[in-house]
Amino acid sequence: MSNTEPGMALAKSRQLSGDNPFDLDPNDDLLAEPNFDSPLWSETMFFLVWCPKNEVGLWLHVGVVPEDKTMWWAQTYAMLPDGVVLVDRSFGRSSDGRGPDSGNLQIKCIDPHKRWRLSFDGAGEISSTEDLGKRVVGAGVATPFKFDIEIEALVPVYDMHAAMGAEIDWDVGQLHQEQGFIAKGSLSTAKENWDIDGIAIRDHSRGERHFGKWGGHVWNYTIWPESRRALGVFSLWAPDMTPSSSIVMIMENGKTEISNDFVITGMSEPGGKPGKIVLKLERLDGSQLELHGDVLHNVTMTYVEPNHNLNGVFIDPREDLDATIADESVVRWEWPDGEVGYANFERGFRPSSLPRVDIPARPDSKFRKKD
Repeated sequence: MSNTEPGMALAKSRQLSGDNPFDLDPNDDLLAEPNFDSPLWSETMFFLVWCPKNEVGLWLHVGVVPEDKTMWWAQTYAMLPDGVVLVDRSFGRSSDGRGPDSGNLQIKCIDPHKRWRLSFDGAGEISSTEDLGKRVVGAGVATPFKFDIEIEALVPVYDMHAAMGAEIDWDVGQLHQEQGFIAKGSLSTAKENWDIDGIAIRDHSRGERHFGKWGGHVWNYTIWPESRRALGVFSLWAPDMTPSSSIVMIMENGKTEISNDFVITGMSEPGGKPGKIVLKLERLDGSQLELHGDVLHNVTMTYVEPNHNLNGVFIDPREDLDATIADESVVRWEWPDGEVGYANFERGFRPSSLPRVDIPARPDSKFRKKD
């Protein structure tokens, strides 16, 4: 497998080891000083929390406001049984460098690369997976909810840029890190309370960010808590649907494996559809792995250029702007040995390209469908 092909960046295939395989600085978990000289500079984080027993979870997405880089925006979704979602959008300024703070949502790094605390005391519009797939949500009649969650790392930090092994032009920053955790705590509404005992996944990116070059992407990170196995895949394509990058990462048994050939189910329409997901990939030893997943819950958001994020689906009335719609799905994956893992699966598509269940695969992919 090569690292370069015409018009496409492929991850450099290799195997790494150790509890910090990419030699990352733990201080990168903390907030950076904003780059005020760059209008497109940004810093963002997301956290997924999912409790399989109670079938409830959280999806948190935060970032700096483009027009005021000392202010943070926050999207807070509580995923409740039967497809119910409580939706909040807030803004605020952090009191220290350990994490974003919007007033009702606090995200704090307790121990870099190891532990975080997520807390919220506010209210959200009562919505649903179906509704988020159709319109902008978050400013309607709201109901109180709160949570207090601590997450503890199960696997080392994965940096997508470091894993590529080459300079790439993604327009999503120069740092892009992910990690899997166990999660414990509580989530409550005005009527119900749930103990949280499950998994968590976090993402952290920093640098210049602009969605104009994106035609779409798929991005899946799964954690299998019992074996401490993690799997991440990412593919990006241009507005004309030409593939531009591909990467596969697998952590297991103290090793980190990087490769670059995979295909995964795309999007038919916003709202976590289709709900049956298939992932096929090639490993370093040449063997092929096929996994099947089921969407358990979903929230939807919209990326508006250059770097604004809205709750739900926003179809811009300007004909020249086809904003990216992103589904954030909780997916249950089963490894061939029977162990169950849980993922954050992000599918980002421009509405004009839908339906697109068969995503672009690298031109020479073993999984590319024949014409």
